[in-house]
Amino acid sequence: MVMTVHRMGKTPPPDLRATAVSSARGVVERAHADHATALVGLALRLGLDEDEAWDAVQEAFIRLWRGLCAGEEIRDPRAWLATATYRLAMDRHRVARRIRDLRLRLFPPVTTPFADGTDRVAVWTAVDRLPARQRAALVLRYRLDLSFEHVGEAMGITPGAARTLASRGLATLRAQLGTREGLEP
Repeated sequence: MVMTVHRMGKTPPPDLRATAVSSARGVVERAHADHATALVGLALRLGLDEDEAWDAVQEAFIRLWRGLCAGEEIRDPRAWLATATYRLAMDRHRVARRIRDLRLRLFPPVTTPFADGTDRVAVWTAVDRLPARQRAALVLRYRLDLSFEHVGEAMGITPGAARTLASRGLATLRAQLGTREGLEP
């Protein structure tokens, strides 16, 4: 479907603007009903996770809407949306790469005793043998990356008590696995 809105100065007369918006709405609704799922599939295949894929497709539809309302001539909304979705996915990859590169420059990787992953399995196996409350504190703190405030809230105890449970659990792990500086699950 081709949609053209003539521009008369900066703002079109209200009747032309209303017609453009009404026509744009129809185009966007039909395109969404016909192509949204396929566009999400495209975004997923381009490496986005499901939430990012839906966000990219939603952004593509918003851009289609704005373009149509602004009077852009869009001959094939499906092709236009596929191109927009592709470009949005590539933009997300570029941003992620830049963030990753920046993190590496600001925080270079530190060699840890767990670099190969095998020691990490041993640590979590040892965590499984801890008393239930110490295990829960360590899992909430180090596996789910919650603050001690949130760990305490989740366990129904004070943040200080959560910190104590985690500290005792780490001390037990150090004793069981041997002393290593910076031992964290």
